[in-house]
Formats: sequence, structure tokens, C-alpha cells
Amino acid sequence: MRVHFEELRFVCQEAADDLVRSKGRPLPPTVVLPGPQRTQLVTLPELPEEDEARHAVLAQLAQDLVTAEAIPCWGFVAEAEVSGEDAAVVVFGARRHAPHLTASRFTPEGGLEGFVGAEELDPTALPFLHPLQHAVDALPGVGDVFAAFDPKRDGPEGGLPIVP
Repeated sequence: MRVHFEELRFVCQEAADDLVRSKGRPLPPTVVLPGPQRTQLVTLPELPEEDEARHAVLAQLAQDLVTAEAIPCWGFVAEAEVSGEDAAVVVFGARRHAPHLTASRFTPEGGLEGFVGAEELDPTALPFLHPLQHAVDALPGVGDVFAAFDPKRDGPEGGLPIVP
């Protein structure tokens, strides 16, 4: 199974929409792990406030789920203040593809407006998410599968394989 990077963005945004509908606000920090049969959402109700402690939590999650199940892409959904307004923030990354960030403000009814265009995440921003990217980049045996991957090319060979 292959998923294109834009499809990963879509899956993560849909996860944010689903979380808003099912969990409400405040939106719990959630890791999105696309898989061949289903997308797994891992809610982190006790995500620490300090970046170092957050890093440790996500490093353990990355080892337990991303590495153990060889999932070459990930997403993260959380509520944050963006330009003075509450918003759902979505970060998504994949093996050999830098993480990207997008966001959507909440509507007065409690839903989400449309997401803004995704931008590459600054490497110094949200350092507690680095373990997720490091885990997908370090997957053993997946390197050969990705050898022909070109993130700038569309088409059947430009996607990211989801390894069962």
C-alpha cells in the first residue's frame, strides 16, 4: 500500500476533524499512525508541559508503535493558540520527507474551519516531535522500499509505502 504525502496531510486533517467531533474541546494531543488496515489515533491525555518530558513520552511511543510496527509516516494533532485564536494544529511527517504544519481555527459552533496550506515545519519548532521523525527515518529494511521515492514527483511511484 502506498500513500502520497498529500494523502497523509488529508488523513491527519480528517483525524483532527474526527477528534473535534468525538472528543470536543479542549482537543487532546493525539498521534496519528496510518497503517495498512486502519489509522490508529493515540491520545496523550497526560502530555507533560515541559519539552524534555514531552520528548521522552513521544520517544517511548515512537519506539513502541512506530518502530515496532514499521510505520513510515506519522501525524500529530493538538489544540493551540495561533495568532491569538484557538486552533487545531496538525503536524505530519514521513520517512525522507520533512514534517509539515497546518492549522484550522475553531468555528463558533465548535467545528473546524478549512485548514490553511501546509508549510514545512521549522526544525527548531516543536522539538518534542523529533522522536517521531527520527523513528520513521531510522526504520531498518525500509530504505530499499523508499529508494525510488521522490517527494517532488507525483504518480504511482511517488507515494510512501505503508509497511504492515
